[in-house]
Amino acid sequence: MIKSLNNNLVLAVNDGAEEFVLFGKGIGFKKKKGDVIDHTLVTKIFESKNQTQNFSAILDNISSEVLSATEKIIENGENELGKKVNASMIVSLSDHIQAAIERLRNEQVTESALQWEIPFLYVKEYEIGKNALLLIEEELGVSLPESEASFIALHFVNAQDGLESMDETMLITTITKSIVKIIQSLFNIVLNKSSIHYSRFVTHIRYFMNRQLRNQAFIAENDNGLYRIIQEQYPKSFACGLIIRDMLKNEYQMVIRDDELLYLVIHIQRITKEN
Repeated sequence: MIKSLNNNLVLAVNDGAEEFVLFGKGIGFKKKKGDVIDHTLVTKIFESKNQTQNFSAILDNISSEVLSATEKIIENGENELGKKVNASMIVSLSDHIQAAIERLRNEQVTESALQWEIPFLYVKEYEIGKNALLLIEEELGVSLPESEASFIALHFVNAQDGLESMDETMLITTITKSIVKIIQSLFNIVLNKSSIHYSRFVTHIRYFMNRQLRNQAFIAENDNGLYRIIQEQYPKSFACGLIIRDMLKNEYQMVIRDDELLYLVIHIQRITKEN
């Protein structure tokens, strides 16, 4: 073990000098540098995929109080989502919160054009972000700006989708915003962003874009008959799908297969039918 971060977190190293963050109730209690960790207490392990990432350097700049608050935020978020998130989130989110606190103290303001879209694109995650701000104020006595709820929400999106970096999450968010804009413009509607259909649609776009970034194909039968049926039954949704496919090709150099296109068209039809 390199060091105890708090009662439930330790920074550890194995015989190969690889760093890990270990999670477990009481795992760091009264532990000193050089102590051996009881593996039965470990409930989560994170090993960096990026060998150049120095955990000890990152965590040296994060207070134990911020780490403890981040633990609770993640636990509450997992309960709200009904699923576990990537264990690496303890490092990325605590680092973000520590930096946000420092920016507040230095009277620095961080804004993003996407922060206004987050509450509508990721409804559940944004609620988690708002609750996180309340917890930070209660635990740390720091009142972070409301915009931080959006940034915390993005960390939860990233930790669910298994993306390599926050840059990818931001890219998917930007593309999702563009797709929604195309749909609303073509159909001359305003999508009900509080509906379950909208939430499912955005979730589909997330997985859809994740597959494109990973060059993973959607597993579906290559059915030319189905292609014609969808094209004939939902001509406007199909045309919308073609516009989105062209946008992705021209602006992001993504080649969308026909089976992915059909699945997208079906989701467009569902969400526009609601309106």
